[in-house]
Amino acid sequence: MCGTDTRAGILLGPDPRHVRAARRWAAQATRSQPSLAEPVSVVVSELVTNALKHTASGLPGGTVRVEIERTRLYLVVSVTDQGPRPGTRPTYPTIPRLVPDQPGGNGLRLVEGLCAYWDWEQTGAGVTVTARFER
Repeated sequence: MCGTDTRAGILLGPDPRHVRAARRWAAQATRSQPSLAEPVSVVVSELVTNALKHTASGLPGGTVRVEIERTRLYLVVSVTDQGPRPGTRPTYPTIPRLVPDQPGGNGLRLVEGLCAYWDWEQTGAGVTVTARFER
């Protein structure tokens, strides 16, 4: 798309306070699309939280990479973790069955409701979750 794409990224550590930093960063990174600031920052927050909670990214020394790419038609958020924690089997993002009285477990359901499309792919040992928003 000849000069119409831009990309920004941030590398976060395992501290749960980094979720808030990721959310603020995402809102600032979408400043050219104010209507997307809140949905994008919520999606980034949910995906980073999942990475820290469920993968090696949440262990000491772990990292999570967040990227936002702006194309002519879409704003694309990608969150990459470091794969499974030592001694555990890999898990992949899925929306669990809804259990009304059970707290939590609805992050990906929220992601699905806020973006136009989401998916994941295995990238080396880790997983990258991508959410696409129409501009």
